[in-house]
Amino acid sequence: MADDRVLLTGISGFIGKHVALAMLGAGFLVRGTLRSQGKAEAVRAALAEAGADPARVEFAVADLTRDEGWQEAAEGCRFVAHTASPFPARQPRDRQALVPIAKGGTLRVVRAALAAGAERLVLTSSVASVYYGHPRRTEPRFGEEDWTDVTNGSVTAYAVSKTEAERAAWGAVDGTALQMAAINPALVLGPLLDGEAGTSARLVAMMMNGRLPAVPNASFGIVDVRDVAEAHALALTVPGAAGHRFLLSGGSMTLLEIANVMAAEYPDLARRLPRFVLPDALVRIAALVAPEARALRAELGRRKQLVTDPAQRILGLSFRSPRIAVRDMAESLGKRGLVKEV
Repeated sequence: MADDRVLLTGISGFIGKHVALAMLGAGFLVRGTLRSQGKAEAVRAALAEAGADPARVEFAVADLTRDEGWQEAAEGCRFVAHTASPFPARQPRDRQALVPIAKGGTLRVVRAALAAGAERLVLTSSVASVYYGHPRRTEPRFGEEDWTDVTNGSVTAYAVSKTEAERAAWGAVDGTALQMAAINPALVLGPLLDGEAGTSARLVAMMMNGRLPAVPNASFGIVDVRDVAEAHALALTVPGAAGHRFLLSGGSMTLLEIANVMAAEYPDLARRLPRFVLPDALVRIAALVAPEARALRAELGRRKQLVTDPAQRILGLSFRSPRIAVRDMAESLGKRGLVKEV
């Protein structure tokens, strides 16, 4: 394993940088893809600040929407980790809007991995491809055998794209020598490695900056980004990982519980943080015009249970508590200047 090269797509993202850090720590060489070389130095600096050796990282330019560059990027890579995927802060009304880039980009990566003779592909999917679109289901437990029903009108464009992309990847590797494992994290929180805030970080920052005085009665599984990164590194080489979808969650919290954790950790911010739960009826009315509210409508008051046993049993992963993930993300948002001073 020492000095084996991994192609890591989306290295400049919140998850991608943490995955790079975990893989460097495990002894891999990393070749990260960027849409342009403009972010290369910032990624190197973030990894160096976190204690990694930036000399073990190289970059390749490749865009999920274009064929050019992918074959060259994957050349000489024993493993591939595909973390790049669109995750907009605002959901488009067209539920198919994100499918071309998510699914098409994933197939480009799979084809490049096959052409390079890579041994294993680890795909960053999401629980969004697992448990949406089942409003009449009474069983709260969801595992790797479950899939989001993209025909249900309540499923968001993001969930449709993640489901279609993951299904396409499994189909593309079927019958080939390329092994695959999928990583399906819940809401990913935890420390930022630089000042680039993704969608989940922006949600927490909005709470800390007083922009969300009240929140819906919705709960989410939460997983620490460091556990997500470790799962990727382990899934590359653990013999029994191939063929599995690994659901990742350290436990669930409501949005108000997330706010309460931050209020306890940072009392000076308590007056800015959400203190009230929006009535379900109000959220349902908002869902008639707002895509974000529409995404939450089917989740009001429901706590899903994610079966994470395979990640613990096969990968040997131990999850940090959601409280730690929330606390460390909030701390890093303040450190990076993304929260207004009190």
